[in-house]
Amino acid sequence: MTVWRYPSVGEIENEMRTLVNLNPSAEYRAIEEVFDRLMGTSHRPSQPPTSVLPIDISEHEGKLFVRAAVPGVDPNELEIQIEKNVLTIRGESKSSSSSEEKVYRREVSYGAFSRSVRLPEGLNYEAVDAEFKNGLVTITLPRVPEEKPKSFKVNVRSAQPIETPAAESTETN
Repeated sequence: MTVWRYPSVGEIENEMRTLVNLNPSAEYRAIEEVFDRLMGTSHRPSQPPTSVLPIDISEHEGKLFVRAAVPGVDPNELEIQIEKNVLTIRGESKSSSSSEEKVYRREVSYGAFSRSVRLPEGLNYEAVDAEFKNGLVTITLPRVPEEKPKSFKVNVRSAQPIETPAAESTETN
């Protein structure tokens, strides 16, 4: 016989922990931001927060597309490289504010960035193209066309009877 019971508070908390994605560093930054607003100053030097270069990867009509958001970056300052099936995008976002400027809030990241992504097999690296538009760089990598299996017609001939040595010895006797 199964008896149902109410779960304990500890059991509910354990289940909630598995459902909620906790990020202690983000919570710490949020608390630090509250103190910054209360005190009117930042406890941190004007060091920009670290961020990851956001990218989208998709495939359409035999081409792989890698889009990276690089707002405020001069397209001539971007370095895009492919080595051993790894695509690397490098660049630097430069701040336009002076060091004498009083900063009240800084959310935009400045400085050097780099992002590397492993690419799938079967891409034609000789025909790679990159286009910069509205703060997005789109890298187009066409796939190598798959070779279709070749089929061959094999002619079938009729078999000739095979003579065995035993048959020859009976004929000579």
